[in-house]
Amino acid sequence: MTAIAPELQAPSTSAFDAVPALTAADRCDATTTTVREGSGSPNPRVACGAQAYVTALFPSGRTLIFCAHHGHSLEASLVQQGAVIRDDSGVLQQNTKPGASA
Repeated sequence: MTAIAPELQAPSTSAFDAVPALTAADRCDATTTTVREGSGSPNPRVACGAQAYVTALFPSGRTLIFCAHHGHSLEASLVQQGAVIRDDSGVLQQNTKPGASA
């Protein structure tokens, strides 16, 4: 996993103070294309559905939430669009037993 540069992280007192912390019920807003088994034809885009750990807060006040995978892969694009990122994916490492992969 890549770490988000400190200058891209939200300060402790920020607009994120009004954004609720993510819970196990929060799911990734990204969509993905799946392939129909045996056909090779793509299905319509479907929601990722993984637990969200990354929050992107836009200047408009809108938020999008992502799993660690999508949050990290989309980070540069989100920041370019003016979003500030809160990355809580460190929890994944805290909840992983020694020797296990996250």
